[in-house]
Amino acid sequence: MKMTGAMETSFKLALKKPPPLRTAEDLHTIYCHLYHMDVLSHLREHQLRSMCTSARYERHEAHHILFYPDSIATSWYILLSGSVFVKEHMYLARCCFGKQLEGRRGCECITLEPSEMIVVDNGSEGDDGFLQRDGSQRRSRRRFRRVNPRGERELITDGQEPTGYNTLPADLNKMHLTDHAHQQVMHMPPSQSGCSIASDSGSSSLSDIYQATESELGDVDLSGLPEAAVDSEEEEEEDEDLERASDTLLGRDLVRECLEKDPADRNDDDIEQLLEFMHQLPAFANMTMSVRRDLCSVMVFEVVEQAGTVVLHDKQELDLWYVILNGAVEISHPEARVETLCMGNSFGISPSLDKQHMHGEVRTKGDDCQFVCVAQEDYWRILNHVEKNTHKVEEEGEIVMVKEHRELDRSGTRKGHIVIKGTPERLIMHLVEEPSVVDPTYIEDFLLTYRTFLSNPMEVGKKLLEWFHVDSLRDTVTRIVLLWVNNHFNDFEGDPAMTHFLEDFEKHLETAKMKGHLRLLNIACAAKAKWRQITLQKASRESPLYFSVQGGSERGFGIFVESVEVGSKAAEAGLKRGDQIMEINGQNFENISFSKAVDILRNNTHLSLTAKTNIFVFKELLSRIVHEKKNGGLHIPKIQEKKGNRFSIADLPGDMEFPSDHKSTRKMKANTVSGGRNKIRKMLEKTRFSILPPKPFRGLFGDGGVGQSQDDSIVGTKQCRHSVAIMPIPGNLSSSSPDLLHPATSVLDFSNPAALGLYYIPDQVIRVFKADQQSCYIIISKDTTAKDVVAHAVNEFGLLPAPETYSLCEVSVSPEEVIKQRRLPDQLSKLADRIQLNGRYYLKNNMETETLCSDEDAQDLLRESQISLLQLSTMEVAAQLSMRDFELFRNIESTEYVDDLFKLDSSVGSGNLKQFEEVINQETFWVATEILKEPNALKRMKTIKHFIKIALHCRECKNFNSMFAIISGLNLAPVARLRSSWEKLPSKYEKLFGDLQDVFDPSRNMAKYRNVLSSQSMQPPIIPLFPVVKKDLTFLHEGNDSSVDGLVNFEKLRMIAKEIRHVVRLTSANMDPALMFRQRSVVVPSQRLSSCGGFKGTVHPTIDFSL
Repeated sequence: MKMTGAMETSFKLALKKPPPLRTAEDLHTIYCHLYHMDVLSHLREHQLRSMCTSARYERHEAHHILFYPDSIATSWYILLSGSVFVKEHMYLARCCFGKQLEGRRGCECITLEPSEMIVVDNGSEGDDGFLQRDGSQRRSRRRFRRVNPRGERELITDGQEPTGYNTLPADLNKMHLTDHAHQQVMHMPPSQSGCSIASDSGSSSLSDIYQATESELGDVDLSGLPEAAVDSEEEEEEDEDLERASDTLLGRDLVRECLEKDPADRNDDDIEQLLEFMHQLPAFANMTMSVRRDLCSVMVFEVVEQAGTVVLHDKQELDLWYVILNGAVEISHPEARVETLCMGNSFGISPSLDKQHMHGEVRTKGDDCQFVCVAQEDYWRILNHVEKNTHKVEEEGEIVMVKEHRELDRSGTRKGHIVIKGTPERLIMHLVEEPSVVDPTYIEDFLLTYRTFLSNPMEVGKKLLEWFHVDSLRDTVTRIVLLWVNNHFNDFEGDPAMTHFLEDFEKHLETAKMKGHLRLLNIACAAKAKWRQITLQKASRESPLYFSVQGGSERGFGIFVESVEVGSKAAEAGLKRGDQIMEINGQNFENISFSKAVDILRNNTHLSLTAKTNIFVFKELLSRIVHEKKNGGLHIPKIQEKKGNRFSIADLPGDMEFPSDHKSTRKMKANTVSGGRNKIRKMLEKTRFSILPPKPFRGLFGDGGVGQSQDDSIVGTKQCRHSVAIMPIPGNLSSSSPDLLHPATSVLDFSNPAALGLYYIPDQVIRVFKADQQSCYIIISKDTTAKDVVAHAVNEFGLLPAPETYSLCEVSVSPEEVIKQRRLPDQLSKLADRIQLNGRYYLKNNMETETLCSDEDAQDLLRESQISLLQLSTMEVAAQLSMRDFELFRNIESTEYVDDLFKLDSSVGSGNLKQFEEVINQETFWVATEILKEPNALKRMKTIKHFIKIALHCRECKNFNSMFAIISGLNLAPVARLRSSWEKLPSKYEKLFGDLQDVFDPSRNMAKYRNVLSSQSMQPPIIPLFPVVKKDLTFLHEGNDSSVDGLVNFEKLRMIAKEIRHVVRLTSANMDPALMFRQRSVVVPSQRLSSCGGFKGTVHPTIDFSL
């Protein structure tokens, strides 16, 4: 939504007032504007009103640093205009950033241009106390119906408490013990609704996992073994923590509370809560959002307590429309035909005022059937009111677009027309039309979903280039392209036509002298590019490469592809002009000389390249080459080499200080050539330095020499696996109309040495041995090479010979006790990721023949590598599982959900999505494998107990996917029938397991899980239960037509885009192991998981998920 000048002025004036001095009118003005922001759409009314009392306005000039690494997170920001750069992301206007509940910041935030923003203090909108704001009011105005076994309806109103109000169906509860003699178990009959989330196509079948085994097989007689083991003091303390942690597994049933309210008392929060729940039900398919909203405002909740109750009799006059929320009903038709309806289906009257009668008898099939009912008059009025609210756009006598008038709140401040369907051509044209107040995300929704009805994105690209020449549309077109690149750069990266479109658009910006927009576009293109794997084979070393390269560390650049022969194998493999080569055969190419790079390319017949698109820096390289030719020589910057690490940082200004510890600093000199653009290039080249004034930081081992960031991906800038990703953090997507200014100064000011305290922060540690088995720990980054490690190790061991006389070797021992030794190439990087538990790094003197690992040492190493699950801390395993899964989850592009849902063929595909989809199966069968491979019943019990603890800790980590996978593994038939093992399980763990299962109770469309996920205390990062995510998307797709009356059903696409935004928003914060168990004040180390190779803050767990 664009604010008018008067509205914007009044809004800012109200925000600038000190909170105690704000009037009721000021608060209303602020509230109306916050309500219009899509980035705050997930907040409830009471939360927004609370924010209005404390939010404040700030304006900062370009290059202002909002916060530093290691500073305490006390607030977060909503950008009104301008842009900021936070770690790997650029944020535009109308999005939020910096949200972190507690702890220290893991990165810096700098404004790229003059920026206006709203500052919100932490806790002002997310306090759970706000959720209790009207509990007493809710109970004083309850109004719903209950049907007794005789079919009589009783109206529950003020002061009446129905039996079992807080008890929800528990289809899953204790199922794993249906055939075991456990005294603590209350057996409940399985639900006969026939509805579960097993309808997912392509995802795990949850109904299979929920089923308990009914067969009873005799276990091996192990009665001679001890019946129980005495827990250690450490285990007893952990058990106490478990009891405290399990107290709040389930939250309030917010949906039921909203349903039980008198319809007249439901506020906008309640209706939004009901809308989120109802849109997943088939009965509401193909209804517009306004119709659903109106139905939610009048529906009445009805509960039928017992199975077999007659809800409607044959020939009974109908006056209600029913939708089943839980359970199932059986309709016996007069012609002896029986029909079963389950959750989400509807029955009753049709939208007409005529008298209607029931043909047949409707009877409940299970206990606790729940319905929502809409009166006949309301149902008819709402469905027939649609035509009055629609506006049809015609061209040449044909309808090309249909809009609907909507009011999104009861105050009338948010109303307007919204597109619900149209032709592809008309939907494209709507991109540059005035955006509607009620549809602020149209452009983002279109850019995400256009692929479902357009075969070629250039249909949009051609129109944008055409509209760019219209003066009144130029700014709008530029915003659209910037959003497109920012949000879905993969649309351009794998499509030569779209790459050519970007080059043409860049030329248009240069011609129009839109330097500010051009700079932001260049940053986006350079930073959003992902690393790609390309494999090339040569017949011999003398065979041509079919591509040429430029650059090298002597010029202060990486290695770039200058040209690729058309039709060659290199072109077919995906290599293209402007690609930066990051690695070849595992060797780092980011800081390598041109001659050495060419030697490696020529002398290898198998080339495994890692490349990324980096047109912006490539143009800077070409400009440098032209400059050198004019001046008749190679410009070589003066480069200071930091001990143990080689850096290539071209064109930094004058004297700069690089603190190596708290006591001393070093100075560095370099030459400055190309000003602002060159400074941006250096930032995007991912040097190992942070653009910040010097600040003290704590050493990893107490020496004060290196800082430890809470965020593993911020360690310097050069170590991130993906280069600076410019896509806003999912869920905080830019609005359709970002305010892009034209700053007169460069994006980053490198002219002030005081503003450039550049320092290096490592994020990994490896252990290096000598032949005499002495060892030391070396702090490294992901990009530290073997040569760098050798230099560090020589210094740590105090060896006299030069580092060049040593090399780094990897020694490993196979299970057959075969010792393998190999020398690592000098440029090999990612050393912490490569080492295995049965391996060690050794420093070897190349001038001597020595045995690095004796047979005795090899046996010790082999014993050390054989670690069982029970030796690992349950908290540590849960943390490592969560970090591993979260990395997979956050790598999923939003376009992958659409491609997978609509079965589209794209150059990018949905590989990340498929990989994450497999996680739940891997972890489920891993749990079963670990238990079943143990022959001893007592140890099997301990393993089961171990997994129950891990599942609870996964809940604390907000990793619901792994939590469910573990529970599913424990419920698999081969595990569930281990009677002897389950009988030895302490009763408190039995109860805890039941509580964990109850979170995933499938009744009412996983209502308990959804309540937990939607509670205000549940803030990102979150790993959701992926089968539920896929089920929701699948229903939105299959439950709504893609085409209505020959027009694209954009209402359906809008709902899908909103759901994807909600899913991606769960990754909007980084997963920090130091904060996962903050209630316990425990920082989870990783020493035992990688004890042989050192420990790493970003290590994946050493767990084998294969069978």
